[in-house]
Amino acid sequence: MPDIVLAPAPSAESVKRPRQRRRRRTPPGPSEQVRVREMLSYLAAALPLQISASARLLALQCALRSTTAGRVSIPTGLVRGMCLAPGAALLDELREAQWLHTFTPPQRGSEGFTAQLLDVALRTQAPARSDRARAADWSLRTCRVKTLHPLGPLPRLLALALTAHSPASASEEEFSADQAQLVRMCGLAPQSLLHTLELLVETHFLQSWAQDCNREEVRWKLSLPKQPSPDSS
Repeated sequence: MPDIVLAPAPSAESVKRPRQRRRRRTPPGPSEQVRVREMLSYLAAALPLQISASARLLALQCALRSTTAGRVSIPTGLVRGMCLAPGAALLDELREAQWLHTFTPPQRGSEGFTAQLLDVALRTQAPARSDRARAADWSLRTCRVKTLHPLGPLPRLLALALTAHSPASASEEEFSADQAQLVRMCGLAPQSLLHTLELLVETHFLQSWAQDCNREEVRWKLSLPKQPSPDSS
């Protein structure tokens, strides 16, 4: 029987150093708002214009909560908590757009499902999963603020897009974004954008808004003094 040579056990210091090096190599990710804005821009390009606001909000959660291999599991409570249409109808939209394939479509009495995202570019270029998970939670909290409770998915999606363009570090400021970009992000008809902005003022989500026709921009002021933080519930 050959001799068994035991290697000396690594010291605690030698184990600690590689872990510290790995931690230093991982740069901090952008804020949750930046991640959501990037993902909304991606979905604007990846999904057909006719995809509904409800399906876009669900697709946003799928993209932000997926694994690096593109697998995602969405529980029933999450779909219901988003106050969307029945999950099966929204999944039909995303399946017909060839954006995902479902392994477990919703059953009677359940809205949860498991799916595979089909866009290779999303899987290969997506940021770190922990960064995306925080952004997913932030987007849910933003859509659940009290002023948005009586509104449907389309105003909530626009409110999310506006908040994602409004840095949390800047208070009492007027923000702006390209009008065509907002329309594309939300799957809006151009004439519907102004009506939806007015609705957000009426429900006190926005203080005010204005259209800059020269720059083809929309400008607005948020009514909320502070955006949801990652630690808030």
